[in-house]
Amino acid sequence: MISFPVIIPVKTFDLAKRRLSGILQPPERAALARTMLIDVLNVVASVVLPSNVIVITSSPEASGIAKSAGTQVLQEAASSDLNSAIEAAARHVMVQDAGGFLMLPADVPEVTIAVLHQALVALDQNGSLVLAPAINDGGTNLLACRPPHAIRPEFGAGSFAKHLAAAERSGLACHVLNSPELGRDIDSPEDLARFLDRRTSTLTDRLLRDLRRDLERDLGVATRPVPPGLATAYETQLLSGGKPQ
Repeated sequence: MISFPVIIPVKTFDLAKRRLSGILQPPERAALARTMLIDVLNVVASVVLPSNVIVITSSPEASGIAKSAGTQVLQEAASSDLNSAIEAAARHVMVQDAGGFLMLPADVPEVTIAVLHQALVALDQNGSLVLAPAINDGGTNLLACRPPHAIRPEFGAGSFAKHLAAAERSGLACHVLNSPELGRDIDSPEDLARFLDRRTSTLTDRLLRDLRRDLERDLGVATRPVPPGLATAYETQLLSGGKPQ
């Protein structure tokens, strides 16, 4: 296994995915964020050792999921933004004497073992920076740096172009990974509809179909609350590999 640590920043679940508030109720959005994290952790743990994964979060619930998966947990202040969280994790990585890191968001449930391995190999062999653009909004859905302080993260509007420009200013070799699996996150109702159209084998897909059987047909109608225990049933698969009852 490649030794670079993987950093996964995670928002508090009850604050996640507010752009979906027109079609998903707060408990449903929390369940979606939770399940996407589990999908991402499952893939990452197949590529690097779980102990080499760092989940940075202020959420006790996200911390519990991460610890159950055997990953490191780095606590952040509740007021921290994404860039501050990544910088804190990068400092942690430097203290651990890691040569670099890979940052992956928690809302890319379609990420695959193959594409994550490709990103880590590119960082190991081809340069100081690996970037994967978000397909829809000019964002960055993967940032890998070697050394950890190669550039400062600039997540937000147009972050992919900002990261490319930072690499150019610093004279860093940069590998761009154009990956549909990494480029597709779930932020908007349109993202969610396209995700359901693809019918993936992820837990996220199964959760969304269980939440609302006709969600893909009628995204404009208010959805029902999450059934009691549904999210917990999906969480158990991270450890047991079983199916929800």
